[in-house]
Order: sequence, then structure tokens, then C-alpha cells
Amino acid sequence: MGKLDVLTEYQEQCLLVEYLEIKGYKFSKIAQETFTKSWAVKMRNKMSGLRRGVPDMIVILPTKYGNQLLFIEMKRLTGGRTSPEQIEWIKELNQVPGVTAVEAHGYEQARKIIESLLIN
Repeated sequence: MGKLDVLTEYQEQCLLVEYLEIKGYKFSKIAQETFTKSWAVKMRNKMSGLRRGVPDMIVILPTKYGNQLLFIEMKRLTGGRTSPEQIEWIKELNQVPGVTAVEAHGYEQARKIIESLLIN
């Protein structure tokens, strides 16, 4: 498989969104894109609470223990790098009762994680 054959993180996340919609789960992307050349926009984002490293997706899952929040940091199958801020968010979120935070390399891994948490 060549570099061009690997789906982008965006494409992998779109597949996950399709799956979540079919399943009927409540979810949202957490809008964290912060690239801008404008220092005014950067400051406005920071002042309004935008923080680096927050996972890409939040999903409410029905589990055997009741509803659970799942945060997913999506990465492509190869080449994705997890920032120190992302690692810290995942670590901190996993200390909250009823919350699971994971890094998923591709749609298939994210789907398998979701299915492992569901009511069987």
C-alpha cells in the first residue's frame, strides 16, 4: 500500500460519522481547527476557551453501565502523530467516571472500540 492509498484523517473520520449516524448514536465533532494567520482570531479563540489537544469526537454510548461518554482522537492509519496536549487530554479524561477517551488509528479501529463498549 503506497502513501497515496492511505486515507486521510478527515476521510477516516467521515467513515466514522457515517457509522455513528447509521447506528443512531448522539455524537459531535469537537471543532478544534485553529489554523489562522490572524493573531486577533487566535486570541479570540483562546479567550473563548479553545484549548489544544481536545479529542476530535464525542459520542454518547449506551453501555451495560448506563450511558457513557466516549472521546475519540482520530488518526490516519499511518503517519498520524499524537501531540503532547492530546496525550494529556486523553489521560485526564480517562480519570473521569463514565468517560472513556481513546486514540483510534482509522475508522475500523474506532468502530471496534465503540462495539467493545456497547451493551451486548
